[in-house]
Amino acid sequence: MKRGDIVLIKYPFTNLSSSKVRPALIISSDSYTKSSEDAIFVFISSKTVNPQPTDLFLNQSDAEFLRTGLKKASLVRTAKIATLSKNLASSYLGQAGPRLMGEIGKKLREVLSLS
Repeated sequence: MKRGDIVLIKYPFTNLSSSKVRPALIISSDSYTKSSEDAIFVFISSKTVNPQPTDLFLNQSDAEFLRTGLKKASLVRTAKIATLSKNLASSYLGQAGPRLMGEIGKKLREVLSLS
């Protein structure tokens, strides 16, 4: 597992009442992910209605979309960040390309008020 990988993982609901297997993107550094049992993820949703300003829309017509392994247009929910055990990942889907990771970086800086 490395930064930019998209995996299916058991992702908790924000109220911790339950969890659901869904796609998520690894945003932690490769050094952190390699040295830890955990990784830091952002949730990806295929429900594209009602996007938030911090969401990043992944369109099927985007040149980098095919490499993600996603089946349909989705939202990367950059405000839905979780540190989870890598063991919760059930399968590898694909990878976010460099342009997409750059856009996600911008959104994360916005969410976390980083300069």
